[in-house]
This record gives sequence, structure tokens and C-alpha cells, in this order.
Amino acid sequence: MFRIFRYSLAGLALAMIFGPSSLAQQTTNKADSNTDASITEKGFKNKVFEIKYRDARSLSNVLFNLGSGFKGATMSANSEFKTLTVRDFPENIATIEEAIKRLDTPLAPRPNIELHMHVLFASNSAGGNAELPVELRDVLAQLRGTFNYKNYELATSIVQRLTETPRGLRGKGVAEFGGQTGATTLPYDYSINNVSLSSNPSSSSTIQINEFAFVTMAPNGTVSSQIETALNLRDGEKVVVGTATLRDRALIIVLSAKLIN
Repeated sequence: MFRIFRYSLAGLALAMIFGPSSLAQQTTNKADSNTDASITEKGFKNKVFEIKYRDARSLSNVLFNLGSGFKGATMSANSEFKTLTVRDFPENIATIEEAIKRLDTPLAPRPNIELHMHVLFASNSAGGNAELPVELRDVLAQLRGTFNYKNYELATSIVQRLTETPRGLRGKGVAEFGGQTGATTLPYDYSINNVSLSSNPSSSSTIQINEFAFVTMAPNGTVSSQIETALNLRDGEKVVVGTATLRDRALIIVLSAKLIN
């Protein structure tokens, strides 16, 4: 009987010691919860911003840290409707609004790129030396100083206009050479991938082509010659992209680029 009564007194003592503290903690937590709810309900405002020029999701990534970070604050981007919806304290919304005014501006117009591709055949056979385009005269002088071929003839010229793009540009056609001694036709394919522009304050713009390929096909459908490379072109510059041997001739690709605003 004595032992039972002693443990009961001990339990009562523990309840007296810890009971008020637990009750106080519960009261504090409830007060904090009520405070949070009050701030969330009465302190937050909502605003929908229309994004006119830039991508809404990209902007939200930049502006996210301007929010309060408080529980319940949100920022939602919609690329389809070009909107940015913000729920936050008024001062944070005002800061975000000012940032949008500075960042949501029109992109500077990018020029079009006009590519001129000339396909030449060089040989030591009789004839040839037909009149070449005026724009190739300086290139022809360089070729004569570099290669030991006597005659150069233009098989075909290709003009393509494009803009900066990671997607591929493809084309095909038939080149013709040996007109003086009997014309020979040669099917070809070409592709241009990953075109971009870079500018340097001290020089003209540069057109970067990460993948350029020109392929000629034999009558049986197999590849008879192939030129593949990556290159940079300055505005108005003419470049000998590459050469390939084709029986007793050399296939030469000359590429130039011009920026058109």
C-alpha cells in the first residue's frame, strides 16, 4: 500500500513540473499558427503581370529571389498566356514589378544571313577556264597560287538565306562540269547545322557554323566525295571551305556570308 501511494505522489509531482510547460508550449504554437494565418490572409496581395517580349518562365527564374520566401508566397509563370502571377507582400510585388519593367524589353533584331556557296571543279584537262563570277576572281587568284591545276570551272552556285538556328538546313541538286569536252552531271547533297552570330566591338560580326557538309553521289548512289567541317565567317568574307579529289579533278567549295538587316 505504501509503495503504491509513493509512485502516485511521484507521478503527481512530475505532472506539476512538466504540465505547465507543455501547456505553455501548446499555447505558443497555437498563437504562432494564428499569427501565420493572419499574415497570410491579411498581408498578402495578388497580381498578374502580362509578359510582352520575353519568356515568362525564364523571367520567373530570374525574379524568384525577389519574393519574400514567406510561407504561402507564390510565383507562377504561364508561357501560353504570357503571364506571371505573384502572391506576396505588397512591397515584394512592387519590387518584382519594377524588375519586370527593366527586363521585359524587346529583343534586338537579329539580321538575316545570306550564304553564297560556289562549287568549283579544278583540272588539268584542256578547255575549261570559262568566265567565273566576278566575286570569285580574288579567290581564283589564291587557288592558282595554292594548287597546280590549270583550269577552274563553276559547277553550280547556291544561295540560301537563313537566321540563327540550331536546326539543320538541307538541300540537294545536280552539278555539271566538263562542258567543253562533254558535260558530266553529279548529284550532291549539303547540310548546314547550328548557325549562330557573335559580335566583337573591335571587329565585324562573325557567323559561326558548327556543322557544314557537302556530299557528291556516284551513279550507283554511293558517296563519291565528301567535305565536312566547322567554320567561322566574317561578314562579306569568302572562304575556301574544303577540297576533295574526284577522279582526275578536285572539288572545291567556296562559301561567303553576308548579313542583311
